[in-house]
Order: sequence, then C-alpha cells, then structure tokens
Amino acid sequence: MESFDVVTKCMSFTLNEQFMEKFVDPGNHNSGIDLLRTYLWRCQFLLPFVSLGLMCFGALIGLCACICRSLYPTIATGILHLLAGLCTLGTVSCFVAEIKLLHQKLEPPENVSGEFG
Repeated sequence: MESFDVVTKCMSFTLNEQFMEKFVDPGNHNSGIDLLRTYLWRCQFLLPFVSLGLMCFGALIGLCACICRSLYPTIATGILHLLAGLCTLGTVSCFVAEIKLLHQKLEPPENVSGEFG
C-alpha cells in the first residue's frame, strides 16, 4: 500500500473573510473577480442557515398544530421541511459546482484523485 505525504493546515476564517471575492486566477488579485465562484461560495455558506431557520419555523408551526389539533399547520410544516431539504440540496450542489470550477483553474496534487466519496 502506498503512503502519501500530505501536509494539511487548518485555517479559520472570520465572517468577513467568508464573503471575500474569489478571483479568476486563485491567488492573483489582479486577475479580476470570478462572480460565479464568489456567489456559489456565499450560497454554500448561507443556505444551511436558511435551512435551519425553516426547520425551526416548521417546528414552531408543528407545535401549533398539536395545540390546535388541525391538519392545516401540519401541511405547512411539511412544506417548510421540503423547502429546508431543497436548501440542503442546494448547499451540496453549490459545493460540488464550486469545487469543479476550482479544479478547472487549479489541478489537484498528483497523489489526490479529486473524487467524492
């Protein structure tokens, strides 16, 4: 079995750094702003919070459904959970698209396959 000498470095980003623009050539600040990668990154960061908010609002409506003993709030809870699931799917889709765009600009290292799973 082969051994790979991979060095990883964990970095934490502030909230302002999460929303910085991505550049056409990564690392080259004079290459212009890549709007597609910038907004994919921002959506990847924000959509989980939207999903969490929808789930909490759905739970509140579900509690009201129990109190009122009505079917209509239950339907609204289901719709909110469906929307939260779509937000989660959107988060994963933004991640995959952004990684694919990044790999078009920067090739992964030799010992990295660049596949998911």
